[in-house]
Amino acid sequence: MVRHVDQVECRKDASGKWVNQYHLLQEVGSGTFCKVRLAESAAGIHAVKRFPRMVMQRRMVAKFDAEGASMVPFQQCIEQEIQILERIHHPQIVELQEVINDPKDDNLYLIFEGLPGCQLMDWSERSCTYSARPSVNLFGSAVVDSRRDTVGAASTLVFREVLAKHFAQQLAEGICYMHSLGVIHKDLKPDNLVLSKQVPDDPALLCTLDVAEWPKLTVMGDKEEGSKVNCEDLVVKIADFNCAEECQEPDFLIYDAQGTQSFTPPECFKKDEEGVNIKGKPRDMWSLGCVLFVLVYGRCPFSAESNLLLQLDIMQCELVMPEGGPWLSAEYLQLLRSLLSAEADARPSAQAILQSGWLVEGTQ
Repeated sequence: MVRHVDQVECRKDASGKWVNQYHLLQEVGSGTFCKVRLAESAAGIHAVKRFPRMVMQRRMVAKFDAEGASMVPFQQCIEQEIQILERIHHPQIVELQEVINDPKDDNLYLIFEGLPGCQLMDWSERSCTYSARPSVNLFGSAVVDSRRDTVGAASTLVFREVLAKHFAQQLAEGICYMHSLGVIHKDLKPDNLVLSKQVPDDPALLCTLDVAEWPKLTVMGDKEEGSKVNCEDLVVKIADFNCAEECQEPDFLIYDAQGTQSFTPPECFKKDEEGVNIKGKPRDMWSLGCVLFVLVYGRCPFSAESNLLLQLDIMQCELVMPEGGPWLSAEYLQLLRSLLSAEADARPSAQAILQSGWLVEGTQ
């Protein structure tokens, strides 16, 4: 159950800054309107999301529904996010623990469970890739990956299928639960997925890819070892519900292209006289397909130099599967193709993925 607190004490001492009982640590993320810092308390590790109250009240943002577009205070979006998170309780979804909302204070604070592994993958503007290794650990010290350093900017670390499959099952479980409540996330991507701990630097779990000649790939460094690897203590959770919507049966319609374009399906960019009416569940499943593609290839399935060209590329939906990368099963490749289908109704549901032989076989 989410706690609601209407008084806040912000202080600073020799050990650092505090918000009530939470000792603030390093900043681990930021959005357009908020900052996120790790924190610790007697209860454990947390993530603290801070929203300036003035921005919440004065900033107007676009809101879309069946009646069309309107402008609403950003505060309304935050209240909707809190309302959704108060309904959600699942092992694969980051838990909102406390809301600190003191009207006398300049900020609103949302306290989430903290996960030491940080976000699932890091984006590099230099190489236009996602990397499977986080750039900082829980306490802010650099994580050095000698393999990535030696092969240069045109390389990235990706997950081997054994771990990608493990994450696929957990994400499908979380999405299936969300969708059963009528919640559509709308912004599933590696940046919004969080790990319980850092992934071990093990060649059975990770490999380095040279992506300089994309879509032709070269596996660098150590070979995959044949021994079985236990992934059970690696948990991935879905976070960041600021784009999420509560939708109605039967189609769970959404009415915008909100989210990150590289992970947005083609139907979101197609407009007709009645506006954009998008089935919410297939919209999230496309994003899951993009995530599973990134896990093993390090790049998004569609990319371009501008937002307009990216939209056109996605709408054409000519999926190119890279060559020469890590070994992937026929089942994994088929899952990518089905999730990234141009036809929304052709994409499998999260429930269908969980019932597939590919996942069921691995859990028996």
